[in-house]
Amino acid sequence: MNGSTPASGHSDEPETLALEALTDALGQDFEIVRKLGKGSMASVYLAREKALGRLVAVKVLLPGRATEETARRRFEREARAAASLVHPNVVQVYRFGRLADETPYLVMRFVKGRTMEERLKAEGRLPAELATQVLRDVTSALATAHQHGIVHRDVRPANVLWDEEQNSAHLTDFGIAALITTGGDDATRLTKTGQMLGDPRYLSPEQLLDQDLTELVDMYAVGVMGYELFTGEGPYDAKTNTQWITAHLSADPKDLRQSRPDADAAVADLLRRCLNREPNHRPSAADAARILSGNGVSGLGQAAAAGSGGMEEAADLQQLIKRRVPQIVIVTATVAVGLIGFVSSLIEGEILAPIAMQLTLPFAACGVAASTVVAWFHGERGKQEASVLEWMLLSVIAVIWVSVSAWIVLGQG
Repeated sequence: MNGSTPASGHSDEPETLALEALTDALGQDFEIVRKLGKGSMASVYLAREKALGRLVAVKVLLPGRATEETARRRFEREARAAASLVHPNVVQVYRFGRLADETPYLVMRFVKGRTMEERLKAEGRLPAELATQVLRDVTSALATAHQHGIVHRDVRPANVLWDEEQNSAHLTDFGIAALITTGGDDATRLTKTGQMLGDPRYLSPEQLLDQDLTELVDMYAVGVMGYELFTGEGPYDAKTNTQWITAHLSADPKDLRQSRPDADAAVADLLRRCLNREPNHRPSAADAARILSGNGVSGLGQAAAAGSGGMEEAADLQQLIKRRVPQIVIVTATVAVGLIGFVSSLIEGEILAPIAMQLTLPFAACGVAASTVVAWFHGERGKQEASVLEWMLLSVIAVIWVSVSAWIVLGQG
């Protein structure tokens, strides 16, 4: 087995026995070549599939974890989630099985290369074109996962492999993925036990606040990872877990282009929108993949400033339309104009005093402004919770309306 068996010793005995059991379970189909690594939950081995002659990665739950029901079910869920996805940037699972003692293992595609976390530690920030490609590959994989109702929930450089042979990035480790299409089944309940799942550096505000989760939690993590790929650092000045949690809930991301002027303006804007604390204001994975593929990005850092500005305006316009802001504002403005005309006719008929028009104008203007704010925060279909910013803006509009109205009334006194 070319050195795959651990050295003898009491501390290694459980893993040695697990390797022997894995060898028996794989039977005549696979030959273990060597151990690739060991994580907090599983060991990974390089093996050769004898019939096809191809190399595969075999991931087996650690002996100590094999007796934990939660760990076993997460491991099995990774197999189900990954096996249900067929995408060139998702590490495909070929086979799932159990050892004689019911310890689960899975056989998956072997990607020759390092994780993006390993590359960042060894090389520092990536070239702009490479960082953009990695983000494009990951968001493309996420778009397919989200389409199948799967939220990864642990998107980070450690779970992105770089294929040296195909020069592409591959998303892996769906171990804490949530199957959002299955409502109340065990897959979803398993991740709603009140415990924090995932690395705090990549957790979205709604994960930290234990709110209902959607696929947009993955896009927040993409925003954090994007900053790391481009700058070697996160989007916030945070070091400890506590600082990261505080930053996710209250801080604004750094200006990406201050540290990476060669980053495309559209990519910088995309990452900024991914980090919006309001989930509904983040781009979808499909939209992000489209922008990163060139439909909204200019030549990977070679765009002229004017062209980038135009694309940002197009993206903003698309967001406005998606939230139905123009439609709602037009309807509200039409109602406001009708109200002004109605009040005017009543004044002409001497039913109302002229001051009524003076009071109607600020009421109509503030009504249109309020409808714009509400449309921006609640224009999309589906449940959307009110944010602190929305209440602040509506309060400011209300104060302006009351102040102007009071000034008009007092001025007439």
